[in-house]
Amino acid sequence: MKYTRLLSIALLSAGLIFPSCESFFDVNDDPNNITIARPSEILPSATTNIGFMGSSDLMRYSNLIMQQFSGHGPVLNNTFTNYERYSISDSDVNNTWNSIFAGILADLEQLIIITSENGSPHYTGVAKILKAYTYQVTVDAWGDVPYTEGLKFGAVKYPKYDNDADIYPQLIKLLDEAIVDLNAPTSTLEPNNYSTIYASSSWAASKVKWERLANTLKLRMFLHYSEVDPAFATQQINALINSGAEFMQSNDDNFQMKFLNQPQRQNPLASIEGGQFRNQFFPNRFLVNLMNEKEDPRRSTYFVAFPYNSTSYIGSSILESTPSTQYSRLHSYLKGTPSAVNPAGINADGSLEGTAITYGGDSPSRLLLYSEYNFIRAEAALRFGAQGDAETFFKEGIKASMRDAGVPQSAIDEYLAANGTLSGSEANKLEQIINQKYIANFGVVMENWTDWRRTGYPAITPIPTPIAVWDGVARSLFYPFNEVSSNPNIEQKSSLLERVFWDTRQ
Repeated sequence: MKYTRLLSIALLSAGLIFPSCESFFDVNDDPNNITIARPSEILPSATTNIGFMGSSDLMRYSNLIMQQFSGHGPVLNNTFTNYERYSISDSDVNNTWNSIFAGILADLEQLIIITSENGSPHYTGVAKILKAYTYQVTVDAWGDVPYTEGLKFGAVKYPKYDNDADIYPQLIKLLDEAIVDLNAPTSTLEPNNYSTIYASSSWAASKVKWERLANTLKLRMFLHYSEVDPAFATQQINALINSGAEFMQSNDDNFQMKFLNQPQRQNPLASIEGGQFRNQFFPNRFLVNLMNEKEDPRRSTYFVAFPYNSTSYIGSSILESTPSTQYSRLHSYLKGTPSAVNPAGINADGSLEGTAITYGGDSPSRLLLYSEYNFIRAEAALRFGAQGDAETFFKEGIKASMRDAGVPQSAIDEYLAANGTLSGSEANKLEQIINQKYIANFGVVMENWTDWRRTGYPAITPIPTPIAVWDGVARSLFYPFNEVSSNPNIEQKSSLLERVFWDTRQ
């Protein structure tokens, strides 16, 4: 595995090369020249990069596969078209993998080491939660990945790949350790002012959000066992809920990274879709049609109407015979504050050119939401006898999602009156829960793909060959070319149909 961004580690090592010359070099020490990164610098780097991960390639791969997005527009054979047809190569994932291991996880491992040594367990706990989250997403994308040796940088040149089924329990253990660290009675340094996620002037206010996230993340991971080991999922979910652990309680607890309407600080989805990939990225017709069926009021912030100034919404698909711009476009929910529409960008057919609306890019990277927590609880109550009423959690998940999308309360009430009742068999009810979770998780990295692999919902229609590269929906990603060519401990997958350990549904 190659690591290219371990600046703090390299500087630390450089400072240890000539210990016998310490007194000589002390003469020329520059107090303004920092040789070891400080926790207050490492943590915001890590949280910012997690935010970028949640709105960049890994999010686009998973949600193009899951037909939330489409690359089918007037620019043929573009990058997103290939992803939509499951053509994601080993070279495509190089940057994503490097960002995760050489960026996010490298920073977090250093943060854990430094803050464990300097008596700052509150920092350590936050870093462990972020490490567990990042590894959970990474395992769900690739399966087996380097864990026990993955972050030993200088000590292990070619880390072994751990079995993905063995990594999940280690992540649960890491989250348990993190909660203990968060609740340590003293901490030399406090992280609450040095984070782009859950920042607060008070550690007490910040701590409760991190602890709720840790418990909610554990619930998410236990739910992933639903098909491979339902007895284990039942036992663990019920034990955690019955333990009195705190979970997310409102949208204020959303695990998300806020971007800004400033150059270089914008949501990367807005930047890339409004830049080099104009007229190449659209909402998918599967998602749009699913929301059209129930006249979902979230459409007005998720999408731009087509034709413009109408109340109609039309999604694109690689299965469309003729590429065009005659579709709705992604809107403010994922791209931030919209500008006034440039009339010159409105075509005669009511479609928009890519320059018709510009966006501030100040929408957050949504990583794990309070709405998702409620749909987890709804499924847990329905399938595993967990505490609470499935329909109550189902309704609360819809409410939370609609509030996050800025839907007025009157429209929420009207929608719930028509669509808030679970009905039919257990399978019917599960489909309703996952469909609403899918809509609420619009643009959330990985989880929609995970739910489909677990449950078969939402019932997307696989892209058929020869349009698709594989005879079936992709189940995992190739390992990056750079990794396979440099690490003898990893063998490339034969196809994207190879499965993660919890993906056992036939």
